[in-house]
Amino acid sequence: MKKLFFVLILSGTLITSLSAEAREKPADARRYCESIAPDPEITFTTSYGKLVYDFSLSKSELSEIAQKAGIFEKGVFAAGLALVNINSEYELSTTTKVMWNNDRCLIPTNLNVYIGFSKPVIYMAKELQPATCTYNLVLRHEQVHQQINKQALEYFIPIIRRELTERVKQIHPIHVGKMASEDKASQALTTRYYETISPLVNRLRDEILAEQHKLDSSSNYKMEGNICRSFNRKPH
Repeated sequence: MKKLFFVLILSGTLITSLSAEAREKPADARRYCESIAPDPEITFTTSYGKLVYDFSLSKSELSEIAQKAGIFEKGVFAAGLALVNINSEYELSTTTKVMWNNDRCLIPTNLNVYIGFSKPVIYMAKELQPATCTYNLVLRHEQVHQQINKQALEYFIPIIRRELTERVKQIHPIHVGKMASEDKASQALTTRYYETISPLVNRLRDEILAEQHKLDSSSNYKMEGNICRSFNRKPH
């Protein structure tokens, strides 16, 4: 659940021309370019991934994985573990407008955003005996972890969509001079979108981790432990 990946892909551009009115406008080309109101079409996609159960590892092996991921206290042996990767990818399409002085204006037109999960997995230690109280409790605990992931994604995607729609209005087109490299301008525009989107994805990650830590609190572990101790004391 600690992994977070960012991929930003810049698509090829389309060459168009300004209207006659714009070509004749005696304004500074840079100022004119940067005054164009950005309004890229934004498309969101997401996925929860396919949940997999793994019963092949021991408690010590799971504890080692957990400790390396920084999601388990040292010395605590995990009987179960829930992991997922949070992935995000962004694809930006632009159009290049040639201005009256042959300078160019790089304008964003479409933004495809993917935010979702990959490789969701629940590990159950192979020492656990099926149908026992401990087995059922550990299984339920890890299922709740994955349910938190799913619900957090469902909750935050609409929020991220709304905030991103407003924020991209502040990312103005980029002026490209006659002797300047359009590739550098494309990279600059790409960077601006990355810096706009990544804090929103980081907030999603932080909120998920905060909720997961509540479930993994010492008080909750104690409460869960008491459930099976009480159950095992009862005659069956």
